[in-house]
Amino acid sequence: MENKNKLKEMLQDLIPCIEGKWFVADGALLGLMRTGDLLDFDSDIDIYILPQTKINWDKLPNKYKHHKDYMCYKIYNGEDTVPSENEWLRFLAYKRTCYEYYGYNRAELTKSISKDYRKQKVDRKYPGLWIDIFVLVYDNKHNLYRIPYHWNGSEFYFTATECDGMHDNRLGFDIILPKNPKQVLERIYGSNWIIEDKDYQY
Repeated sequence: MENKNKLKEMLQDLIPCIEGKWFVADGALLGLMRTGDLLDFDSDIDIYILPQTKINWDKLPNKYKHHKDYMCYKIYNGEDTVPSENEWLRFLAYKRTCYEYYGYNRAELTKSISKDYRKQKVDRKYPGLWIDIFVLVYDNKHNLYRIPYHWNGSEFYFTATECDGMHDNRLGFDIILPKNPKQVLERIYGSNWIIEDKDYQY
């Protein structure tokens, strides 16, 4: 419960800084659509913004820090402790999501990226609770907004209609969810998204 409250506070403090279209998705959306709240085990909230949306970092309260990680911006309380993590495994996990390495096995991937590790690695700076901000890329041909990465061959995308968003206040303050949230969750988590799967790797 304490973690959920901290994440909610972080999101509430961030919202006034967002200038343009945005919405909450992934695990936070899943929790809201299942129970009307965040998932008990979640340690982050994922936010998606459109290419033209800006974040006014100057409005962010001083206790928060932010930086660009591999795939997204991280926002977190600068007073919290940052856990130690194997930076090579973080780099490996990031490169595995890049389309240029799609289909590579671990040995092939390791051989291809090891030479770039020292120059391209980004050390973890965020603690155990954080907010991710993903900047979507517009696909003019299909009128979709995409993340330029994949997860085990599956890509994340949102339709233009979904990106128009809808208001929701079940967290106790106004947030934006994608339109047609059930369709979004089915695309991300499958047709049984409403049923909790304790073995699912969120």
